[in-house]
Amino acid sequence: MNLKIAALAFCVFLNFSTTENYRHMKEEDTIIAVIDSRIDSEHELLEGRCMKGSSFLLDENAKDPECHGTAVAGAALKYADITSKFFLRDKSDVVILPIEIDVMDTQTDYGYILSQTIRFAVDSGADVINMSFSSTAPNSRVYDEIRYGMEKGVIFVSAAGNSGYGTYSFPASYEGVVSVGSCSLTGDGRWRKSDFSNSNDKVDLVFQGENMLLPSNSTLALKTGTSFSAGALSGIIAELISEFPQIEHEHILYALYDTAASLEEKGCGYGAVNISKAAEYLSIYKSAGIPPSYYESREDTSSQENFDSSDFKVSAGKSRIISVNDKKINFYGNTSGTAGASNWENVLKAYAGSGNVAAIDIRGNAMASGHNLFNRNILRSWVNVKSLSLSENFTAGLTNDGSVYVTDFLENMTSGWKDITQIDCGSHHLAALDSDGRVFTAGYNAYGQMDTYGWKNIRYISAGKKNTYGIDSEGRVLAAGDNFYNQCQTDGWKDIVKIAAGDGFVAGLKSNGTVVAKGRNISGTCNVEDLKNIVFIDASDTYLVAVDENMNMFIKGKLR
Repeated sequence: MNLKIAALAFCVFLNFSTTENYRHMKEEDTIIAVIDSRIDSEHELLEGRCMKGSSFLLDENAKDPECHGTAVAGAALKYADITSKFFLRDKSDVVILPIEIDVMDTQTDYGYILSQTIRFAVDSGADVINMSFSSTAPNSRVYDEIRYGMEKGVIFVSAAGNSGYGTYSFPASYEGVVSVGSCSLTGDGRWRKSDFSNSNDKVDLVFQGENMLLPSNSTLALKTGTSFSAGALSGIIAELISEFPQIEHEHILYALYDTAASLEEKGCGYGAVNISKAAEYLSIYKSAGIPPSYYESREDTSSQENFDSSDFKVSAGKSRIISVNDKKINFYGNTSGTAGASNWENVLKAYAGSGNVAAIDIRGNAMASGHNLFNRNILRSWVNVKSLSLSENFTAGLTNDGSVYVTDFLENMTSGWKDITQIDCGSHHLAALDSDGRVFTAGYNAYGQMDTYGWKNIRYISAGKKNTYGIDSEGRVLAAGDNFYNQCQTDGWKDIVKIAAGDGFVAGLKSNGTVVAKGRNISGTCNVEDLKNIVFIDASDTYLVAVDENMNMFIKGKLR
């Protein structure tokens, strides 16, 4: 065993045997685990607000002259207190669980330290885990522990990075981790992205990250960086969790997404956090039981003409839409990371993902380009391919003989599947339809989206971020997964020939060429009443794309 890892294992053993708290904990306390450098729990702004944490240092004499961990924890408590004032309270009850690391140790240990700190935080009862550091390389061991926490309802928050480019950094770019960039107010009261803040299609929110007055050593200092934006957001989320304990943590996060102020710059996710609007949103949901962003389109029954739906026209990715023309790929939206794909020839079908693209050529060979998270672009031996489906974590391919290829993330999970006629991916799962109308799923059932047992006579499927849908032989729609936006309540839908699932919303194409939609209606995603003569639909997290019989394309919502 590597000596560093052996040393760490001994440290972990010692730390797990001493979990006494600095303060007496209340059962209702909301906990933010801050995985960072040493936190000065005796600083006047943190005193009495920190639990007894744990150290995962390989060198106990390691120093942090920048007091990074103390400043991040201070940002969390500062903005937890600010959030509490919206509920007429002077101070938040949120507490910090300090988990000490040296970021340099985590760069060479194959993910061992970080995976252990995450497991410790989750098992210690953390509601929010803040990770204000970054690496360019993903690690499957670390992501396994993040998934472990997600399945227990933990919210993970991480800094997007300070390079100022569109590069992906980790843990921020893992699916399910809230990636936070920095912004500042202009003289005319508009939010603008900070020049140093990373911007890509994995950034979820931005928040003030310039010249923040935060604890440092025994005093206060001005701090700048996405680290402190992330710390502040962790405090806001934790305080909202404290104020609305009956609402699932993930749904509290979506209140922040749905109320964020959009920025003009690309790569800023949903936009700048608006604490006041998020608090109001959650108050309305608490009393009404329906999120304010919910919408159900009106059904158009005036048209009696039937339109032949198309199997494939365009592909909706997180930040781009792609199509094929003259055996070459056309791009709409973000083109970063697609240079290789632009040169592909003899393309039959093309697919847009999150940070990557893939295609099938006229010989049935598969290829991929872009960010290669968990080796999802390694398709060298894939032949006789009929269709592909791209997830944030993996790629799946359906062959002409009904078998299924998958990349590393789902390795060995689909080996027994036969006679498959269609596949579609969500963030953490793959759905497949066989020739007998049965639906199979593989992956990680974090949201109940894989609960398709008993579905029969299905003729079409669609997988969204947290849902799976199926159309049966009578045109009815079945649904599984998260139902925060009532996106699973599709009992009244009839004559549906195609379905497209996004993040919190679903759209159905009817045989008369009209579209119905319901669920999360941000940027008009579900306002589909004006769509006519439609032959194809597809969706990504935040938008719907529709193509009519004349090959005109319509977008409802907003690309990331």
